[in-house]
Formats: sequence, structure tokens, C-alpha cells
Amino acid sequence: MTISPTRAFEAVSGIALAVALASPAVAQVAPAPTPTDAAPPVVEEAQPDIVVTGRAGGNGINKLEAGYSITTISADALKLQAPKSSGDALKSIPGVWVESSGGVGTSNVFVRGIPSTGDAPFLSLQFNGVPVYGVSSLSFMDQTGIVRIDETVAGIEGVNGGPQSLYTDGQPGLTTNLRLREGGEVTHGYIGASITDYSAWRTDGYVSGKAADDLYYMVGGYISRGDSVRRAGFDTEKGQQITANVTKKFTGGKINVFARYTDDHGEWFLPFAADVPGLDLGRYNQLNQYNRYATIITPGAAGSGQTERVDLAKGRGWKGVVTGATLDYDFGGGFSVTDRVGFTSGTLRTVGLVPAGAGAVTVATALADPNNRNPGQTSVRTLTTNQPVAATDYVQQFGSWVVEKKLQSVSNEAVLNYKRGANMLNLGYYFTHFTSDDKWSLGGNRWMQVGGSGDLVNLNNGPLSAFDISDRGRADVNAIYLSDSFNITEALRLDAGVRHQWTDIDFSITGNGLPNHSNIHREATPWTVGLNYRATHSFDVYARISQGYHSPSFDDVRSQLGNTGPRLDLNWSVRSYEGGVKYHGGGFDAAVTGFYDEVVGAVYNDVGVPPQIAGSKTKGIEFDASYHHASGFGLTGNAVIEDAKTDTPAIPAFDGKNAQRIPSYQVRVTPTYTLRASDTSDVTLYGTYEAIGKRYSDLANTQLLPAYATVSAGLRAKVDRFTFQVAGDNLTNSHGLTEGNPRFLAGPGAALPDVRPIFGRSYRVTVGYGF
Repeated sequence: MTISPTRAFEAVSGIALAVALASPAVAQVAPAPTPTDAAPPVVEEAQPDIVVTGRAGGNGINKLEAGYSITTISADALKLQAPKSSGDALKSIPGVWVESSGGVGTSNVFVRGIPSTGDAPFLSLQFNGVPVYGVSSLSFMDQTGIVRIDETVAGIEGVNGGPQSLYTDGQPGLTTNLRLREGGEVTHGYIGASITDYSAWRTDGYVSGKAADDLYYMVGGYISRGDSVRRAGFDTEKGQQITANVTKKFTGGKINVFARYTDDHGEWFLPFAADVPGLDLGRYNQLNQYNRYATIITPGAAGSGQTERVDLAKGRGWKGVVTGATLDYDFGGGFSVTDRVGFTSGTLRTVGLVPAGAGAVTVATALADPNNRNPGQTSVRTLTTNQPVAATDYVQQFGSWVVEKKLQSVSNEAVLNYKRGANMLNLGYYFTHFTSDDKWSLGGNRWMQVGGSGDLVNLNNGPLSAFDISDRGRADVNAIYLSDSFNITEALRLDAGVRHQWTDIDFSITGNGLPNHSNIHREATPWTVGLNYRATHSFDVYARISQGYHSPSFDDVRSQLGNTGPRLDLNWSVRSYEGGVKYHGGGFDAAVTGFYDEVVGAVYNDVGVPPQIAGSKTKGIEFDASYHHASGFGLTGNAVIEDAKTDTPAIPAFDGKNAQRIPSYQVRVTPTYTLRASDTSDVTLYGTYEAIGKRYSDLANTQLLPAYATVSAGLRAKVDRFTFQVAGDNLTNSHGLTEGNPRFLAGPGAALPDVRPIFGRSYRVTVGYGF
């Protein structure tokens, strides 16, 4: 029997709705990453020492014995971290560089050893092992834009490289698996509320428990409203989410079904002219009440003359559903099967003010160019308030961009496992069908004052124009894999695997005179071989070599059709060598990993030049450690030292340069101290120091993004089942830069005309009750 994606969505959504209706008191509350749980130990959460990501069929293994780099982040650690976005939460994974300064709906995520130029082309997000979407990244889309962290998440597992290119969607970079809470025999729950110093609030909650014999549930979500750290002066952050997770256990296995509905958006922050006098780099916002609304050419309606009014405060957001189901069944005799099915459907929208030109200029400079003046114009006034603008004040054009992506994805992974003695053999099949319907309108430039009131000004913008297209892409990926894990001796384990993958893409486009259709077919064969040696009961050593591939997607085809990108003759290949040691004992956990990665055929979208095919060679070492003492003192931290160089002998201007936008080092250290008043009451003081090394904004290394450091701190108090938390972020008000203007190249040694700094100092207060 064939089940359509629509019927699959209706079935899974119906289960979620039934659970929500069965718990009406909970359906009005919701969860987040700021409060904490004062209830007794939450038995339904995953065991922290057992990991399933990077394993065929999700077969669990002790974290110490996993022969690859894997990081686990507990729900409690997430609360202390208090990430502002799902991308922000990934900073706890060593070797991962996250530019989360773009807002809650987007992050640029870079994975150690695999340079890229934006978005998150080597990051895959999953719920309970089910991929969120069929490809890791598209134009104006990374998977962090679809995912919101809340109280329904029991923990996160992140596999950096290793064997993950064999399983599920075959990601050769970072696979991050969000494990949802499951119900247990005892009812547990949490409700919390938080407020900030920038007029944002949020309520969170979840409840889990037993619905019937061997039937368990969890349901939760959040509601949030308010301004951002950069203070537009009105609500730019609006969101709500509900998640349900139902588990049925039976002799020989279990079935798990989850559904998550999200409607959340936040302002999209872009580079601005930081050299304008008087701007607070941590809080300045070009968006304001005067320029919030804009008339643009209707996306996807090129040549029709249609226009529409848009609210630029909506920023980047996701409205849709992510659902999945997992079956685990043991047939006996060493045979078992795991099947995971997923379905995602919704709309990802990007709306914002995009800087144009070479940064801000004075009014006098703008008037000196006749193209900027209206006939006879000798002075400039604001349009809304009709105030004069001084000749020494700064102005700049900003485009009003709108991109709407209707996304759908269906996936299934079926794995047959056979265990005999010390040998575990896995045969898997993975399939995904995913689509993207795009409508773009990029343009609509308007002159505005930079600083001051930020109002629109009466300079000449010319006729309303835009890069306006609509396109539709469909892709099918089929893959089979075979892996084996074998204990050569009681202490020495060998694992190896191979996968063959077929990718077929059908793509069509209209608008701006581009050719309109293309079909491509690609095949790839990733593989991995690893050894893990248990030296003692608390000390392991491992080594691994892997070959992964990054297949082309819709944007690559669009670039080829428009003759703006290189030919797609090869998949990107990533050859990874890694080895490390792990220790667990006496309250101390530590992992040290050395790595060397070679990338061939990667496509880089450099600033101001056409996309380039450029390889890279990267060597480095990463650290991940935590220590907890009976006295209450604790320390967690991660670090990476990375030397990433481009490898482009055919392009001498780029060869041997530092890879674009990759820090030379990253360090994060979080000390904690807990003072216990009783078994149910304590106070925890904590802080985080983060240091980021210098990067370059372009392949030629002419635009430097300097090193910076931040300090955050907080206090959390538990009294019985109540919690109170105060968290301060970027207390030193560092003005660290994460991005220059990716659409304009300054000359060698010249100052960056536009930059995107991190968020400035902010505070959050949370109260909660756990049961």
C-alpha cells in the first residue's frame, strides 16, 4: 500500500493532536533552553553514557568506546548555555564554528576540516535519528532555520566526521541528533517563564508520563514574543511550537512517533556600516518604525508589473511540521530491524534589509553623484519626519529582499542487523525525496540615514527593480550501505562500511532571462574504516579514515544554468583522517582528537568574484573535557586549533591561503560551582569564557576579521521544585565581527565597508516549576 506524504502528515499530526487534547492543561504552556528542572531525576531522558548517532540503526554504544568524535549535550547543559538559537547551541561541539549573529532563524555553521563560505552545507540536523530535510543547505536556508530548541529536547548528540557519511543522509561533516524526551512510568513535567532586558518574554513547558500499559507520551512547546537584543522598537521575535512524542513498547521492540509544529520568526540581521560615528555595534539596528514596510516587486512575478507591501520585521522564519516514526524490533536469533520514516513540510521565509554598495557615505558625497540626486536637489530631508539631514551625516541604500521557499521532504531508512558473538553486521537502505519551490525578489533599494533616526531620505532610488525569479527543484536520493563491527580481541574492535548513493535532480526556473530546465544524475561511494582499542576500563584509543561526498543540489544547478557557477562534473569529496584518546573516570571526562582533512572539488562563493572550485587541506587538534567534584566545583570546555589552507594550484591568487571564514582557534571554558543547602535545594554560579581567533572574509585573505573574546555568567537557584535563574550574555560587550559584506569586496588592506557584529550585552531572568 502506498501512503502519500499528505496522508502521512495527517496521520502523524492526528496523533500529536490527540495527545495534546488529552492534556488540555499542558496544551496552553511551552518549553525553552533557559529554565531548569527541579523534579526528581527524569527517568525518560537518554542515558548520557550511551550514544546512538553515527551507528547503524541507532544501535547504542558506550560513548567511551565509540571510535569517533562525538559530543553529548544534556538538557541541563542547554539551560545553562541558554542559546539564542539552535545554531547557538552547536557551539558546545568542539571544532564547530557558528556565526549566529544573523538572528534566531539562521546561522552560518562551519565544520572543522571542511571550509565553506556560508549557510551550513556540512550540517545535518535530526530528531530521534530522522533527518529534518533531504539536503543540509540551500540558498537562504540552513537546517537550523527549521529547528527550535525547547524543553522537549532531552539531549543533543553531535558526530563530527567519523562514520556518519554512511548512515541516514550520508553527511560527511557534522550530524547533530536531537533526542526528544520520552514518557516513563512516572509523570514528569516543567513550566517556566522568562523575561529579558530587551522586552522579550517566553513561556515553556512539557509533561510526560504513562497513558496506558506500555504506552507513554510527552507533549510540550513554547510561546515567545518581543524585541531583539538590537531593539527595533517593536516585536520582531514571535514564535510558538508544540511537540508530541508517543512511544509504544511491546515484546521484542518499540514504536516511537513524534510530530512537531513550529511557527516562529525573528529579525534577519545583516552587515551594516560599523564605521559610522556613534553606532553601538552590539545593539545598533537599521530596521526601525520608519523603514519597516516596503513595496517590492512580487516575488516570482517578473515582468508582470505586480507589486506588494511587505513587513521587513518578519525576518527569517519557519512555519511547518516535522514528523517521524521509528520501529525497532528484535526477531531473535541475532536478527533485528530498525526503520525510520520522516516527513517535513512548510515554508521558510527570508525578509530583510540588505546593504547595497560600498558602505555608508556622507550626504555630501551622495549628492556629488548626479545619479543619486533628484533634479535640482541640493539638500536631503527625511521622508517620514521631514527633518533636514546634515551634509556630514551618513546615508546608504538598503535593498528590501524577500525569498519564500516551500519545502517538502520524505525519507526512510531501513536497517537489517545481524549480531553473532562479537560481530555486528548491518545492511541498510536509505531513500529521500525532497522539493523546494522558490520565489525571489532581491532589490527594491531605498536610501536611508545610517545612525540618527534611520529614516528614509529623499535621494533618488531610480525605478523599482529586483532580481526576480521562481524555480522548482525535485530530488531523489537512493542509497544502500553495508557495515560491520567486529571485536578482533576483547579490547580491539574493527568497524568498516561502504555506501553507494544515487542522486537525481530535476530543476526548472523562470525569470531574468535564465535557461529554464536541467536534469542531473550523480553517484558517490563513501566509506569508512576505524579501530578502537580499550586500553583500560576507563581509557580508549581510536583511529579512523573516511571518504565522504557532498552531492550537488538545486543551487548548484541554478548557478550552472545562469552561467554564474562552475560545472558540476564531480561531487565534492572529503577525505578525513582522525585519531584520538578518550578517558572517563573519577568525575573526569576528556577526549583529544587529531585530524587531517583533504577536500577536493568544493565550490566557494567568494566575495565579488564568480564561484570558484577550490580544494583545501586542514590539520588540527580538538579538545573536549568536563570535570565534576564532590565539593560542587565543575568545569567543562572545548577547544580546537585548526590550520585550514586552500589547495588550488590552478588559481595562484588563492593557493595556500587561509581558508575563508575559519578561525585559527576556538576556546570555550565554563566553570561552575554548586552550593547545596539540602537534597532538593542548591545554588549554582557559572560563567563562560569564549575566545575566537582571526579569520579572513575572502579567499585572497585581504579582508581580516579580527579575533575577539566574550564573557557570560549566571546564577541558578533551586528550592524544592522551584527554580530561579539570571543569565547575562556578552557581559564585556565585545564587538566581535562574524561576517563582512558577502556581496561587496573592498580593496586589499581596505577597511570592510559593512560588517556584522555579535549581539551586545543582554540579560534574561527565568522562573520555573518542575514536577
